[in-house]
Amino acid sequence: MNWNSGRLWLRITVYTSLALLCLGVVTQSLIFWQFDETAVRHAIGESLRDTGRQVLIEGTISPRVFPIPGIDINDITVSQPGSTAKFAKIARMEARLAWWPLLFGKREVRSLTLYAPEIDVVRQKDGVLSISDLFMRREQPGFNINLNTLVVHDGVFSYHDDISGAKQRLSSITIDADGLKSSAMLKASAVLDDDTRPLRMAMNTPLTIDNNRLDFGQIDAQVESDTPTLGKTQLRTTGELHLDLNNLSAAGEDLAFEFTTEQPQSSATLRVPHLDASLERVQIPQSHLSANMQYERSQYQLEANLANLNIGRKAMNASRLSGDFNWQVGTTRVKLQLDAPFTLAGLNDLQLSPLTLTAQAITPLLPRGQLIANMQGALTGTLGDERFDLHGKGKIDGSDIALDVTQYGLMHPRHEAALSIGALDLNRYLPETKGEAVAIFQNKNPIPLDWMDFFDLNGKVSAGELSMGRFRMKDVSASVRILPQEMELNHISANIYSGQLQGDASLKRGQTNRYEVRQTLRGMNIRPLLVDLFNFGQLDGKGNGQVMLAAQGDSFVDLRNSLSGNVQMSLNQGALTGIDLVSALKNLPAELKEMNTPSRANQKTTFSTLQAGFRMEQGVGRNQDLKLASQLVNVNGGGKIDLKHSIIDYNMNVAANPREFSSLRGVSIPLKITGPLNAPVYALNFNALVKGKKTETEKQQALKQELKKQITTILP
Repeated sequence: MNWNSGRLWLRITVYTSLALLCLGVVTQSLIFWQFDETAVRHAIGESLRDTGRQVLIEGTISPRVFPIPGIDINDITVSQPGSTAKFAKIARMEARLAWWPLLFGKREVRSLTLYAPEIDVVRQKDGVLSISDLFMRREQPGFNINLNTLVVHDGVFSYHDDISGAKQRLSSITIDADGLKSSAMLKASAVLDDDTRPLRMAMNTPLTIDNNRLDFGQIDAQVESDTPTLGKTQLRTTGELHLDLNNLSAAGEDLAFEFTTEQPQSSATLRVPHLDASLERVQIPQSHLSANMQYERSQYQLEANLANLNIGRKAMNASRLSGDFNWQVGTTRVKLQLDAPFTLAGLNDLQLSPLTLTAQAITPLLPRGQLIANMQGALTGTLGDERFDLHGKGKIDGSDIALDVTQYGLMHPRHEAALSIGALDLNRYLPETKGEAVAIFQNKNPIPLDWMDFFDLNGKVSAGELSMGRFRMKDVSASVRILPQEMELNHISANIYSGQLQGDASLKRGQTNRYEVRQTLRGMNIRPLLVDLFNFGQLDGKGNGQVMLAAQGDSFVDLRNSLSGNVQMSLNQGALTGIDLVSALKNLPAELKEMNTPSRANQKTTFSTLQAGFRMEQGVGRNQDLKLASQLVNVNGGGKIDLKHSIIDYNMNVAANPREFSSLRGVSIPLKITGPLNAPVYALNFNALVKGKKTETEKQQALKQELKKQITTILP
């Protein structure tokens, strides 16, 4: 035999083709001979009779041979148990059979493809699912199901809970599972329909089926959505999951749930070493939550541990939630440490109670670098309404504090608060000055206002004592309104230097910050107030005042230099220190020689009343109606106080009370006060004595005559 002969190979090819053709014809004839549409329709219709379900085929049934034998069935409907209500509807089902068993008359389904299946599952009032009967093993006469491939196109799954009334619907379901007899690779996707936004779901995972146990070796599942406020959101799940279809339970290992948003950019990851789940609840012994978010200039971070987390149909709770929350803006950071049992009822009502909270503010603006508050209380909230309430009591830098805060909203929060504090030294939280505390309006450091950028607050504040610089107030209360560009303090009330203060204040931020103050003062001690504000201690007394001032700038010095408005003052039973006008009048000839001298701390002029009104312009106060009255002397005059340069320039006429000093009747001494506020110089006002005289000789002659007249009047 010549193997190189072309005729030989031609004969072999022809005979082989004829043999294969004959085999195909015989096989197809065998399939069609075995196929009986009526029998198939009857067998499928009776397949679920033991469950009380009806299976109805309203379409055609067609056999298929190439490339894999099988049958195609159109329009299949399955009823609920013991009812004609629809459970499932399949537009088309393609079942493919194994070749070898078919040659021996056995029908073994190896591949199943479903087109547009619709399934309705109900959780009945007794808690049983309407599909529980389908998980029971049963013999199917005439065929055997031993799937290796399952494909689903455009499916719909609907779920209704008769107990809670909840409804869910999955659409656009696709499933592609190949290798089910050993280790399969499962790919699935669906859309969870929602009234407000659809959720797109996808999953890739190895799958092993062992009787009624499904093992997902390494799940990679994603849920995506688009929202108007958060942009694109995604929930990704990874880890191992094992499903037991006999008791409808699940167990998970090394699971991670990661949630991300696009606007603002954020992520949160819940790591679960182990979980057990059933239709009723999910139990997680230990879990760890990590989250971060970048929003505008702020960065948020959360690290928390949850112990014994239980997730049920109506509630989620943990025996303990403990962790750290950080909020950072530039070099300023707020750190919260919290520890409390955790409850979330109905996936809506939040409660952390009893709550232990430690708050720490870390910023270079604080002299000591940080502020610490410790509180005990409770945090409650409603997620649907985006409302949260915090109630707490504790200490802030050693002072008692009580706080009630309500927050409305998450992305752009608004707050209502009530704060009560025992005593607070604000010098700790203002830019640090060198040395001892100074008069407040001598502080050149910028006033920090960046913290206002993140506030939308209405509230009330009260404090037992507040101090700033050397300035002190007690029993303080006020209504507060804070926005990023403005702040208002209304209905201010405080005990100030043994008196009472009432009024309002406001701040408007801008390229130049503007402040306004409207205050009424009653019964205050004026000297310590002036010393602590302006380092001016030459005036003493107790009385009342009206203040309507405006200022602008970035520091307290800027505010002092721009003070404008009106100040009214009335003092009783006080003293003007640095000069004794009564003694000067009694010893007038000698005192006139030494009148041009600095003030002396051991000398003072007492008075019964002192009244003055000031018009402030750019840090300079002008006054023309000063009146001082006492039992021995009366003083009137006017001048200016320059706060910007810390100097005084006053002209006064001093007259003795003729009832006390009959020999001084008609004597009036023109007095001039000039120099630094804290060390003024008292001198005779020679300009007043020579007023109207033109030449130097006339001025000297007038001065001699006036002095001689005054001295002659006094001498016997």
